[in-house]
Amino acid sequence: MTDQDSLNLIYGIHTCNAQLKLNPGNIKKIYLKKAPVNNQISKIAKQAENFNILIEEAEKDFLTTLCLSSKHQGVVCELNNKLLSSFDIDLYLQTEKKPFIVIFDSIQDPRNLGSCIRSSNAAGVSLIIKRKSNSCEISPLVHKTASGGLQGLSLLETNNLAMIIKKLKTNNIRVIGTADSSESTIYEMEPCDTGVAVILGSEGVGISKSLLELCDDICKIPIYGSVECLNVAVATGITLYQIRKMIKKTK
Repeated sequence: MTDQDSLNLIYGIHTCNAQLKLNPGNIKKIYLKKAPVNNQISKIAKQAENFNILIEEAEKDFLTTLCLSSKHQGVVCELNNKLLSSFDIDLYLQTEKKPFIVIFDSIQDPRNLGSCIRSSNAAGVSLIIKRKSNSCEISPLVHKTASGGLQGLSLLETNNLAMIIKKLKTNNIRVIGTADSSESTIYEMEPCDTGVAVILGSEGVGISKSLLELCDDICKIPIYGSVECLNVAVATGITLYQIRKMIKKTK
């Protein structure tokens, strides 16, 4: 039996397809469910053969044990290197004209984080920064929920978010925080002609006070019904699309 802890795995049809499309060279091996298989898995097998990627057929139960989930859809990729490669924030700031950044402060549920990443990709975010400690890791479940959302994005994990935020501010990047206690809503934000970084906090707790104090603006999503707040994944989608609209107005 393969030592699962020593592997860097992603799984699911959409996630593995995205990896094949954008970075097939980082795939060491693809595990595929033994026949019979559907057309989507057959297409993945064909692509893998075209890229000379090693394919290993396996029983469904083996794949479930390998990735610790029954939602692999019959395909698991073992990567050569983690997607969390070393990232040069200074080079990024020098080369990105109008950065659109999202910062996740201590999101602990992997499904929430995966959904947030997927929404970030869809909204056109170019860099995701997340707290490393007191936060869920970028696990196979996060990859699966993100459904390929990490492909094409830069990703930085750090335990010193405050230092990174200060660096962003010195590079004229507007830092926007989100808090239910704010009097201003995201729909009242003024357009921005420079880069933007949006901070989103953990489930139930929100953004830490020390990070809120570093924000240029703090806003909230208005609640018109009886619920007290929104799920962090839903809030991420609403916030980022509104910020994207705000940036677009300046172009």
